[in-house]
Amino acid sequence: MEAVLQELIYDSLREGAVWPFDRRYLRPRHFHGQLECLLVLRGSATVHLATQTIVVRAGQLCWILPGVPHVMGDFSSDFDMWVVELDASLVDECWAKLVPAGSAASSPGSSARSSAKRSEHTDAPFGSWALALGEQLAGRPQVDTSAAIAARLDELAAAVWAATRPVDARTGLAAFALLALKTTLANVETHRPLSVGQLASCLLLASPTMDRGEMARELGVSEGFLSRALHKDLGVTFVEHRARTRVAHFLALVQSGGSNFLHAALSAGFGSYSQFHRTFSRLSGSGPSHYLELGRHRSQLLVLGDSDSLGDVSVLTDWQRQRAPL
Repeated sequence: MEAVLQELIYDSLREGAVWPFDRRYLRPRHFHGQLECLLVLRGSATVHLATQTIVVRAGQLCWILPGVPHVMGDFSSDFDMWVVELDASLVDECWAKLVPAGSAASSPGSSARSSAKRSEHTDAPFGSWALALGEQLAGRPQVDTSAAIAARLDELAAAVWAATRPVDARTGLAAFALLALKTTLANVETHRPLSVGQLASCLLLASPTMDRGEMARELGVSEGFLSRALHKDLGVTFVEHRARTRVAHFLALVQSGGSNFLHAALSAGFGSYSQFHRTFSRLSGSGPSHYLELGRHRSQLLVLGDSDSLGDVSVLTDWQRQRAPL
């Protein structure tokens, strides 16, 4: 099944969003343009993450990188969680506080295939942390937390959800991101080797303008091997995953307020605006202008490319406003 783009758009909080799990609004296979963090509060569930299937349990964080397709299922009867979307700029800010430039954790591990130089890719929205976080999570996106940290993260997520002022929501979201990332860096093995496909995915996040030949040379493999490795790990072709990654970069650039559509599309690696528009529409089911116009006028969960199954948007908006924090 082809994954569709799903984004949260909030007028007042471009740094990200928080919402509680509700089975009524489960989405089909999809991907995001932002970094996603799941905080499991109770029970267990299965996450089908690209070609990998994992089980998440109470007290765990689960990270999903931008552009990676996923869908959830097999929920226990008591399952509950917070879903947190983090804008690239907020992750970058938190990462800079946790990982000083030039430290061991800020650069790829010791694997020969992790020899790419981070400094060459830090100009992109995901450039400063995509490689390092991807390596930290290689093969195991779940991160165990202590009961005290899980309780604090739950408290912060609930505060963001209940916040009535944007400044309070931003403060809570930044605190959540900082603690979640700090916990992740402290609780997973460092220098776990990435597979070629996983490293290629992270490199595309860090530098979406790379073509297949350039990436193959940087990784020291043939183009054919690179394509097979990426398909094995993500279930899609190099070109398709690069398209998703470039759309994620476009959204990060536009939503930061620093780029117009044309500049953002070209900076993300598209050869022309028409190529970008075709790709965005195919992946989302909506043109970029319509996408962002909806975001300016409604603070709601917007599932692009799947509008028929969304139902009455006003009902969903009411649910978002009325549901009490867990």
